[in-house]
Amino acid sequence: MAIKLGAEQIQQLKDQLAEANRNSHFVIISAVSKQEQSRVNMVTDWNNFLNMKSTNADNFDFHVIRDILPITTNLVYWAVAQQNLHTVTQQGDQDEQAVDDLEFYTNKVMEENKVRAE
Repeated sequence: MAIKLGAEQIQQLKDQLAEANRNSHFVIISAVSKQEQSRVNMVTDWNNFLNMKSTNADNFDFHVIRDILPITTNLVYWAVAQQNLHTVTQQGDQDEQAVDDLEFYTNKVMEENKVRAE
């Protein structure tokens, strides 16, 4: 876990997530591969869920597992990890720590919302 945030940063990010939540609330979804029948659960926002559902409907079945997630410290860390991985990917880099952080905080959000990680 390479992400370090102070209490003030966490509160500021919670406020930003609360604002984003008003536009597109956070959800936990399940995506099941139609070919392999493998499942992955993930945290995302409603608009991204709808986008994934419309663009990947041929390959995956998507379902909402938890709707309207509370804005928690774990969700803040998940959002930072998500952004870090996005930034690294955009730069064309590979960073195992960014992948590990996202997986770790995704699992933390799943746990606090009583969803078993797949």
